[in-house]
Amino acid sequence: METRVTRANPLARVALYLLLIAGGVLMSFPFLWMIVTSFQSVQESLQATPAWFPNRANPSHWSAALELGAQGGDALWGGVKPASAVSLELRVVSKGVPVVSVPTGGQATSSAFLFGADASTPSADTRTASLELIPSSLGTESLWRVTVTNAGATLETKLPLRVVLPDGSRLVGATLPADRVARSDAGEVFEWSNVAPGLFGYVFENYRDALISAPFARYFLNSVINAFFQVALGLVVVTLAAFAFAKIPFYGSNVLFALLLSSLVIPGEMLLVPNFVTVFKLGWIDTYQGMIVPWIASVFGIFLLRQFFLSLPNELFEAARMDGAGYGTLLLRVALPLSVPGLVTFGIFSFLGSWNALIWPLIVTNTPEMKTLQNGLQSFISESGSNYGQLMAASLIVIAPIIVGFLLAQKQFIAGVARSGLK
Repeated sequence: METRVTRANPLARVALYLLLIAGGVLMSFPFLWMIVTSFQSVQESLQATPAWFPNRANPSHWSAALELGAQGGDALWGGVKPASAVSLELRVVSKGVPVVSVPTGGQATSSAFLFGADASTPSADTRTASLELIPSSLGTESLWRVTVTNAGATLETKLPLRVVLPDGSRLVGATLPADRVARSDAGEVFEWSNVAPGLFGYVFENYRDALISAPFARYFLNSVINAFFQVALGLVVVTLAAFAFAKIPFYGSNVLFALLLSSLVIPGEMLLVPNFVTVFKLGWIDTYQGMIVPWIASVFGIFLLRQFFLSLPNELFEAARMDGAGYGTLLLRVALPLSVPGLVTFGIFSFLGSWNALIWPLIVTNTPEMKTLQNGLQSFISESGSNYGQLMAASLIVIAPIIVGFLLAQKQFIAGVARSGLK
């Protein structure tokens, strides 16, 4: 009998690939927009027209940022050293003299909750700005040089600038584009968050500001401790329970397991008050054990690993029992070595839950020293407005460990889901 081989239609395959690519781009759109926003200035993140190509990501501005940073003393990360000055040139179609000033609070300002007791705002009298008209042959345009000086005794990591052009004037060009443009009664206002940004300080300004505007090192440590112990202790508890339900026969196991699964229909919000009362009576408010202990027993994890243990051949356990192995030996030497994908899968789910937890750490912690990263993101949202550039930069920093962890454990995760029967 002749076997006929049918070849796939190339056009159908191309159409399928294009459909998959379009679906992937659509699903990743929020993540892509988060990356773009993390490089935007405050005005770009708030304007009605989306800024898909922010000024800070434009290579044509990098040389100017590098040069201005070099004038201040650091070409890469910027800043102005003591007794140093930075000059910014402006091309203006002028009908008057521009007004320049250095705004107060050029470095990030907020409450002591964000910046700690050492936070301080440099006084305006140590930072001065002067204006000089440069002779030029630009026709109707005037060339002005704005010089900003650090007259203080300490390094100014960020030196802002504010220029007001009188009505009828128009800014044609500048050494570095302004971060914000607005209108006022005095005229058109141009503001630079840092006139000496440096290359990296200009491109990654939101990332640097996000890291220094809140105690992210402490938040990160709290989140790591919370996630590590919740995963480690959860693996111990869940593994023992799942193995007992899967491989140890005892009276009423099926009924008990059904009752255990029925607790999955209880919303997690209903458990917040009982858990809080228990933690409060134990004196665990504002402690690590208060954040970790209530969530180490996972019903979903028990179900997941039980399904995994049930997929293991019973012949292996029967052979080990004939050799005199007890249940502890069966678990440690037979079940666990064959269940690494399932353990990794539960570990990833548990890590995601603890790392992204917001409500419970917010309830059981009172001091900033015990806040986690998710609570720390609230630092960029206030009644006066939100700095979406810094918020997105901080969010990318927060989700980076999740992405790295998934990439490292991707193979084991897929194998664990496939063998456990989850859809």
